[in-house]
Amino acid sequence: MASLPALAQRTVVQDAGGGRKLELHYNAAGKVTEIKTIGADGQVLQVQNLEFPPGAYVPQNTTTSYWPNGKVHKVTRDTYDLNANFLGEFIEVYDESGKQTFGHKLTHNPQTNTYHCEDWNAAAQNYAPVACPAGEESSESPETVKKFTQDEVTQQLTKARAAAEHQEKPMAMPPAANPLATVPPEASSTPAPAGTNVKEVGLIFPAKIRPGDRVSGSVVDNPDSYEGQAGIRVTRIALPFTPSGAASTLAGWVVEMSAEPPQAADGPLALTIPPGQIELAVLFHPRDNPGPQVSKVIKLPPLGPKAKRPASYLAPAVCLKGQACIVQGPFSGDSNKTFAAFGDHPARILAETPDAAYLAIPDRIEPGPRPLVIAEGSKAIAWPMVVAEFTIEPAKRDLKQGEMLLQYVTLEGPEELPDPLWLPGNYPAANLDEARKLIPGFQVPKAGREAKEKQEEQEKREAKAKQSAEPAEPEEGMGGQILVVIQNSTPQQATFHGSNNGTFVFHLTAASFTQGEFKYKFVAQALKTGTFGVKGYAIPFLAPIEGQEFAVTGAK
Repeated sequence: MASLPALAQRTVVQDAGGGRKLELHYNAAGKVTEIKTIGADGQVLQVQNLEFPPGAYVPQNTTTSYWPNGKVHKVTRDTYDLNANFLGEFIEVYDESGKQTFGHKLTHNPQTNTYHCEDWNAAAQNYAPVACPAGEESSESPETVKKFTQDEVTQQLTKARAAAEHQEKPMAMPPAANPLATVPPEASSTPAPAGTNVKEVGLIFPAKIRPGDRVSGSVVDNPDSYEGQAGIRVTRIALPFTPSGAASTLAGWVVEMSAEPPQAADGPLALTIPPGQIELAVLFHPRDNPGPQVSKVIKLPPLGPKAKRPASYLAPAVCLKGQACIVQGPFSGDSNKTFAAFGDHPARILAETPDAAYLAIPDRIEPGPRPLVIAEGSKAIAWPMVVAEFTIEPAKRDLKQGEMLLQYVTLEGPEELPDPLWLPGNYPAANLDEARKLIPGFQVPKAGREAKEKQEEQEKREAKAKQSAEPAEPEEGMGGQILVVIQNSTPQQATFHGSNNGTFVFHLTAASFTQGEFKYKFVAQALKTGTFGVKGYAIPFLAPIEGQEFAVTGAK
């Protein structure tokens, strides 16, 4: 591979020490297109060519070094797409006679985050496929799915309960000062005292509520984080927080509903839905002060045919931080009687029905394997959960007209999902509806005969390995995927280079994480001065995991 000639508009010579010098060649745009390293004897030692394809954010880079006889010694070429995503590295090494002695080709598909490698076979004088070397951020996913023991589950619950004890507890509730029967049918509030800070909170309840059922909800101070998520409904309510004192936080507020006693606004909200009721009246007021009061009427959603109660407990193979983690099973519906923990971290239960619990993943949890344990009544259920985190950085997106900003998309965590759990599925069922809002006509990947056969073979290998005490070889390509969608929410403000009408779509499989987390970059360019918006979605289409059940004592 020979170096490409550069048409220089300007040349700058610099001293490189030891008698050597650098020649920097600039194009008409003022960019360096070629850097020559010249020895004390005037011989060219190395040439670096920088190519700038139209619209590219970073250049293609080719570096060629030479033997003293002037023949090519080594050629290295790094290539990138228009958004600066790495495409490949090509290395060729020659002896002084010009014969190639080594070569390596690494190609990367940034859409699937998959790699392909080939090495030079000197004897055959051609390239042959080889396993790609592990990168710094790569990690082998577990070959088998974790099985829990009674001791492991007990220890995890003990540590998580101890951590929960250190968190602030709600104070005891005073008697109801204003029976809910007096709440007017329309949302209303008494005048807020002067100096209050009116802030919207989110009242979360299950999206499907059956009359006669015991259900639970909660109040969050970040309603934006949960709006639009499957399985739950968020109702915004403006509360007049005081500048100081008990009523300055949710812990100082009380919630009254139906015939239930007053409940702390920062704790679980449990109630039984009266048969035939189509509306739910909710009243907020400060704990130590009957006024100001804020009331809201929530219309209960219409229900379809009554579904059969689940007999076992199912959880997703992957749950994402910032989203409700939905676990199905025969729950009580009263989240005061349910305790959940990811690893040693207690998890807040956002909502619960007799069919499902909706969990908030603790903020402090890092992505990766984080066993989920739920204590319900006299039993505990455990799953080998993987927590994932999906981010688009930087969050500051103010640009002047014509300016460009590189955005970094990262999905971390699925690289540690065991290979056997990459089975295709649609869990929870609302995932398909969410995907079709983004991609009309989207189809759930099917298990198919091949994937089912692979699962059966994997189970046989695991059983054989258990008998022989040898590790089972994992089976790849089980068919599951994680759908990632990036959308330009302000197309009038900016454009995204390389997108399809402002949208990027990625279908990520187990092979997408063999070298570590998924990463993608794209260039946003401002059409006018201001702030542009980006929306990102990560939706797993993986089969659910059935939990292991254990008997426990001291249940919540």
